[in-house]
Amino acid sequence: MKVTTPRSILFGTAALALSLLAIMPARAALQVDITESADGAVPIAISPFASSGQALPLDMAQVASDDLESTGLFDVLDRDSMVATPSDPDEVNYQNWRSASVDNLVVGSAEANGSGGYRIRFDLLDVYQGRSSSSFQLNAGGNELRDAAHTIANLVYEKFIGEKGYFLSRIAYITMAQESGGLRYRLIVSDYDGYNPATVYSSRDPIMSPAWSPDGSKLAYVAFDVDRGRSSLRVQDLASGNIREISAREGINGAPAWSPDGDALALTLSYRGSPDIYRYDLNTNQLTQLTNNGAIDTEATWSPDGQHIAFTSDRGGKPQVYRMRRDGSQVERMTYDGESNQRADFSPDGDKLAMVQKSGNGFRIAVQDLENNNIRIVSEGPLDDSPNFAPNGQAIMFAKQGRNNELATVTIDGETKTRLSQSGEVREPAWGPLGY
Repeated sequence: MKVTTPRSILFGTAALALSLLAIMPARAALQVDITESADGAVPIAISPFASSGQALPLDMAQVASDDLESTGLFDVLDRDSMVATPSDPDEVNYQNWRSASVDNLVVGSAEANGSGGYRIRFDLLDVYQGRSSSSFQLNAGGNELRDAAHTIANLVYEKFIGEKGYFLSRIAYITMAQESGGLRYRLIVSDYDGYNPATVYSSRDPIMSPAWSPDGSKLAYVAFDVDRGRSSLRVQDLASGNIREISAREGINGAPAWSPDGDALALTLSYRGSPDIYRYDLNTNQLTQLTNNGAIDTEATWSPDGQHIAFTSDRGGKPQVYRMRRDGSQVERMTYDGESNQRADFSPDGDKLAMVQKSGNGFRIAVQDLENNNIRIVSEGPLDDSPNFAPNGQAIMFAKQGRNNELATVTIDGETKTRLSQSGEVREPAWGPLGY
């Protein structure tokens, strides 16, 4: 599509307590529900896109509206409340829209381009100025209208927020459901909002800890073989389906994390005794041990600059987040609040850490500002796990477990919450890179 414009293994988190998937269609898409919205968001309306020929097979305006609404940064006017549904700037009565307290309006159309696809034009209108502030044109293939809608939302998002939108990103997650007399585990990749799900790997045995390569072309994950009493850490190419086995050593092979340059994995192995963090060079197959102190060290995550690795360790008595240099030196403790902290994830800018904090009788998602070490609790619990920052750092996806295990997102200020659910258990989300 062309645009033209002027992990958990050892500690007692909720995921572990409940744990002990060749691309093919997945069974169902996640259902998305916005459960709590923020105040003070940018007022905007996206009018239905016009088409002079056959009706469009997808309501792009609604998809783009849902994208923006889910961020908590936009107050998107419901279609039933619109004063009109223009598709061209010349059709807009700005005074009527001002009366409706709409500051910004998107109008557009999609026409067949003669090649089986669509030429999409849209304008972002400043209602109070009474003019177009930006005009765009997209060319999309016949099956790319959803991507085009996400692109529209990305362009609007970047115009107002000054950051790239994440609406073309993908997520990976694991489902577990009863099927044909037994459990079936699936590793699934979908659009960020749960649409277009595809099963990457499927097994009767557990699957854990999916992790995206920085370019979004591969997934690392852990697959179990219960009958043989072993686990293996793998890297799977999503285009070809080819699987590369990284480690199937005795004991734990788990918690893979990609280096920012995509050349190495940090992982947890226990074949020498206690679980430790290792670095595996994907080009040379060289394995380097990074921690070695008799404690349980696991759940590594790389800083965006590749110079540090944060990890979970109980070397102080309870699980807490520590940080070391990429060579294993200069280990320092990072968390002190709560009874325990684990499963850390760096924000894309490296300024924050998301983690699971245990306090009182529950596990909740916390965000630590690394500049001042202040921590904010952003989820409600009581069994929240596996936090992953959005690729632009503005939201966090996590697993919300209880009677209905599902995924959820929350903005980093905790104000906007979205639930992504389907039948069966859904767990261990991993948010991929931005996309195009």
